[in-house]
Amino acid sequence: MRNANLVENYPGFPGGISGLNLVNLFEKQLRESGIKVIYEEVTKLDLEDGMFLVETPGRICYSQVVVVASGTKPRRFTDFELPEGVRDKILYEIYPILRVKRKKIAIVGAGDAAFDYALNLGKNNEVVILNRGEAVKCLPILRERARVSPRITYCENTEISRIMSGSQNRMLLECMGPEGISKLYAHFVVFAIGREPQLDFLSEKLRDNAGEMENRGVLYFVGDVKNGAFRQTAIAVGDGIMAAMKIYRRLEEAYK
Repeated sequence: MRNANLVENYPGFPGGISGLNLVNLFEKQLRESGIKVIYEEVTKLDLEDGMFLVETPGRICYSQVVVVASGTKPRRFTDFELPEGVRDKILYEIYPILRVKRKKIAIVGAGDAAFDYALNLGKNNEVVILNRGEAVKCLPILRERARVSPRITYCENTEISRIMSGSQNRMLLECMGPEGISKLYAHFVVFAIGREPQLDFLSEKLRDNAGEMENRGVLYFVGDVKNGAFRQTAIAVGDGIMAAMKIYRRLEEAYK
């Protein structure tokens, strides 16, 4: 959500709100609720003696109930190996560069994310969207906003065939397009070529038993991690609230 230029479908914000501002409001409410947050990456979620084992680089925790709300991760570009010298300028999320100005940025993709990223970064930078085909898969309103933006250029049937280090802290992109090979200089390249559930940390044992754990009401997958194409903030929030209510009622009954 931090990547989003404008969230217009979350109730309570007529006219929309930037993704970053909405995240900040969520975090403010979390702090005011007094909920403890541990900022560590979960590297493993497993089952051990009837309990969930949650492992991070700093600790191992055990729990009777687990909610997995890990969202999605971007699909990586694999058409060719990216040169080591430019990898720090190759991105899959845009929040690390939201504050950059007067840069040239190439965005690869043709879906909602690609066009939304372009609108966000196009406020202060020159952006070119590279679509390897002709079909545009984004919402019509995003396509129209990008079309009228003076800082956004859209190129169809164009794909990057090679990336090299260039001058003035830029990359040189060799592209194949309708008119053959062309060259493009860019400070950053953003790949917006799809997302998939972030479930790398689930053990094989837990994967095999996840359905049973869900049926028992001790394991919950909520939000984008399970909703496929229905990746909406309002849906994810609703999933989380429903899971919390089910857990609360389960514990209430257990301790009567």
